[in-house]
Amino acid sequence: MQQTPNILFLSSWYPNKYRPLLGIFVKRQAEAVAKLCNVSVIYISSGEKSELVETTENGVYTIKGYFKKVHNHIPLISHYQRTSRYFAAWRKALTLYKNTKGKPDLIHSNIVYPVSIITRNLSKKWNVPYVISEHWSGYFPQDGRYHGFMRSLITTRAVQGASAIITVSEALKVSMLNIGLANTYFVISNIVDTSTFNIPETSISKEDFTFIHVSSLVEMEKNVSGIIRAFNNINKQFPESKLLIVGDGDNKPALEKLVQERNVGNAVHFAGEKRNEEVARLMQDSDAFILFSNFETQGVALLEALCCGIPGIATTTGGPADYINEVNGILIEPGNERQLEDAMIKMIENRNSYKPLIVRNSVVQMVNEKIVAQKIMDVYNSVLTK
Repeated sequence: MQQTPNILFLSSWYPNKYRPLLGIFVKRQAEAVAKLCNVSVIYISSGEKSELVETTENGVYTIKGYFKKVHNHIPLISHYQRTSRYFAAWRKALTLYKNTKGKPDLIHSNIVYPVSIITRNLSKKWNVPYVISEHWSGYFPQDGRYHGFMRSLITTRAVQGASAIITVSEALKVSMLNIGLANTYFVISNIVDTSTFNIPETSISKEDFTFIHVSSLVEMEKNVSGIIRAFNNINKQFPESKLLIVGDGDNKPALEKLVQERNVGNAVHFAGEKRNEEVARLMQDSDAFILFSNFETQGVALLEALCCGIPGIATTTGGPADYINEVNGILIEPGNERQLEDAMIKMIENRNSYKPLIVRNSVVQMVNEKIVAQKIMDVYNSVLTK
């Protein structure tokens, strides 16, 4: 094995000029691992025109390929056009990569579908091993999106051919194993920017109590309407309570309408989508985080809030069960709005019982960039030394 291995990240999701936050956690991992070895990234997506964009971003050689978006709406024809353009873009990007960097020592495939079609074929062609990192929640039975012959076939073959599988939570690992996706699994957390998401140097005492929720506002997963309904009852009992909702998405107008119907418009504020630094400041000014998800692979926003020293209320389904405990928050059943109300009351009445430094320290080692990068590097080494 080389002293400094060359790793090629292939990803189904990655920040790009059309969706700058898509798969931001993959980018964070690539940049963290790049401090320990040589990392390159290739990502392909549809766009307004066909092009390859070659850059070096924070030490990571990156190729972002775009194929012209298909505007034909005839099902079979549009599918054929999109598929052919997708694979053509990959061929161009891989040719550019090989001419520039040569062959990698290992491929790190991120989010099985659809990129693992490329990963598996490339692994055979170049005779290099690959590992998979999975973040997708579709394997959870509550999600239900893991279905269909082609998806199942591609996923099963990709997992079987991988040298190792990395998941961000024990729950995701178990869900994949339960549907027959057997392999050697490693549970490694996503990364949190612990310098940005930190306890503020000075705190201001205040009479009101602010709950904060940060997400894409996807109702099926995040159940933001359940948070609003529960808060409606809490606000009647505690008029000084406030709810801050950070994020944007198609469901936002329906949530804003629900707030008006419940007559809590003065206590609920929609902040929209914010940059990391702004989110951190909003978390630092809040008193507790709420994640009322029906399913959750890990809950990065919740981890960011904990790193800011504020406790969290989260559901038992999925990732948060790995790290929420009595020192940093409260676990409740998914969909149980009465339990959510009880937890919110407990947070308000015991606001001084959660110590910011203890809350932060409960997760900071798990999400620290250097520690996560070394764990991933250990997986690489275990594969490359076989």
